[in-house]
Amino acid sequence: MLERWRFPLLVALSLCGLLWMYEPYYGGDVVEYTVATVAIADHGSPDIRLEDIARVRTLLPGMFAEPFDLLERGMRAGERQLYAAFVRGRDGDVFPVHYFGYSLLAAAPFKLFEALGMQPFKAFQAVNLAAVFVLGLALRRFFGSEPKAWLGLGLFMLCGGALYLHWSSPECVSAALLLAGLLFYTSGAPLAGSVLAGLAGQQNPTILFFFVFAPLFKLWLEYERQLGFVANLRAQLTRSNILGLAGGMAVFALPPLFNLWQFGVPNIIAKLFSDPGLVGATRLLSFYFDLNQGMIVGVPALLLLLLLLLPRMDGRARGVLLLSALLTLALALPALAVLNWNSGAVGPMRYAFWAAMPLVFALLVLLRRLPRWPQLALVLLAAGQAAAVDHASEYNYVHFSPTAELVLARAPQLYHPEPEIFAERAGHHDNYIQTDKVYVLRGADGRELKTLVHASNGHLDEQLCGRGASLAPDLPQVASTRGWRYIDGPLRCVAGGYVQRSFGFDALRAGEAVALVSGWSNLEANGPGWDGAWSLGARSRLRVKVDGAAVQALLITGNYLAPNRQTRVIVNGQDLGWHALDQAGPLTLPEQARAATLDIELEHASPTSPGPGDPRLLAFFLREVSVRQHPSKP
Repeated sequence: MLERWRFPLLVALSLCGLLWMYEPYYGGDVVEYTVATVAIADHGSPDIRLEDIARVRTLLPGMFAEPFDLLERGMRAGERQLYAAFVRGRDGDVFPVHYFGYSLLAAAPFKLFEALGMQPFKAFQAVNLAAVFVLGLALRRFFGSEPKAWLGLGLFMLCGGALYLHWSSPECVSAALLLAGLLFYTSGAPLAGSVLAGLAGQQNPTILFFFVFAPLFKLWLEYERQLGFVANLRAQLTRSNILGLAGGMAVFALPPLFNLWQFGVPNIIAKLFSDPGLVGATRLLSFYFDLNQGMIVGVPALLLLLLLLLPRMDGRARGVLLLSALLTLALALPALAVLNWNSGAVGPMRYAFWAAMPLVFALLVLLRRLPRWPQLALVLLAAGQAAAVDHASEYNYVHFSPTAELVLARAPQLYHPEPEIFAERAGHHDNYIQTDKVYVLRGADGRELKTLVHASNGHLDEQLCGRGASLAPDLPQVASTRGWRYIDGPLRCVAGGYVQRSFGFDALRAGEAVALVSGWSNLEANGPGWDGAWSLGARSRLRVKVDGAAVQALLITGNYLAPNRQTRVIVNGQDLGWHALDQAGPLTLPEQARAATLDIELEHASPTSPGPGDPRLLAFFLREVSVRQHPSKP
């Protein structure tokens, strides 16, 4: 009897020791989770009230003053739009944009710790550690061995668990329960595995793909070739498997149902804080291989070991590795749409941490199938992952990693991060990346190592070279994404070249150099980046008049209203084709269109109403028009 309980008791005691030794780290989406936990603990509902904010201020004096000030001010004023992390529901109640499931789990330990005189927000650590405890039970069931289960727990800790264990955010819960779910499901406990995955997916919805891949893992691991596909498939359609998946899906479905009820959409975060247009090869490579926050930073030794062991794998283990890679990709792809790519993290980005768990699962499956574990390989794995944990602990999300710093200093042409990562880490700030700004990383000697610029920045040459000069055309440049490009190495400018004239809000209002002929709304002065005019309807016309030589190139700067992403540009009757004007940069005019007066027609693909109560059909917000002339040319 004692032997049966020895492992869970030892794991529980070890985790309690960690709870006692370490304080919570207030990172990630802590503003939401702290106030939601207080709300549930104090009045049993997840809607946020002014007294909940006051309670958090008392418990965490001086912390997060600005976001709480903004939230409280908006709530008192009855504003519909609140501080970005909070929204109003159907009856005007205020909720965090993240589902309250994590806070619900933390509410009971919050009240317990407060009653015991402890820091009540250690409740988040307790929930994280409880998820690791469940993972330990899953590992023991999977291996049927306590020593191997301990090694599995150690592997989890070295593959990101130690980095996020004490965060007041649900990354550790999602990772531990996703891995535990795969282990339970494939070891004959489909209900436990599915429910755990459903809990993990409440805070990170792409874990929905568990319910596609877990049955595939089990089918592949239990497949008997002599029976044929139909018989093997029928063997998986058992009552326990079906009920298990249904139970897990029911748990997973709670957040979408709540979102539909309160906000009218299945995922309010996807609506407010994601853009499918951001998904692309640059972000996909960044997710896996960025030197600051990519998956490679979190599990380098794990990935290397899987590659080295590939020749030793039998067919089943290789199949599991392939399915694991596909599951990791499925978990990653929806995350590529998030607006805030360079967000709070320690080492690997939070998405990459829990998305790496299928690869951990693949290694565990391989180890279970081997008659003897490769001891030297596992020692090297532990050493490599320990070094990765130490490396990740040396910097934060607004600084480059030591590895990235080394590459940028020695060979900047080899590394071109996703633009937001570079802009925020080069400037040591967490802010919006702006297309009219230039982001420069300098070496110790003050010389430029790498410069990030945007094609739509009509003032780029003047910003970097001064009036009357421009960047040398032979500088090494590498295109990135969404109109951004990198210039590697020191900058060099040349005199002359062209004359540029730019016409912004004041010129649009004067209507002389640039006249809004038709298809435009009234001018709006909404602050930096939003001073200008919206297009109205399917076509908009404007006229540009300048003195001197004919215009050689035209730059139209502005923003789009989704789903619009491109505009057809016709200048003096010449069709220049469809262009993403927020990314395109200067458009070189054909000879037939070059003149001192330009009649410009813009055709919009999908003019759209911005919302209920606003019947206008909008597509493109015009901020500025710039023209380039070569004085020596007629």
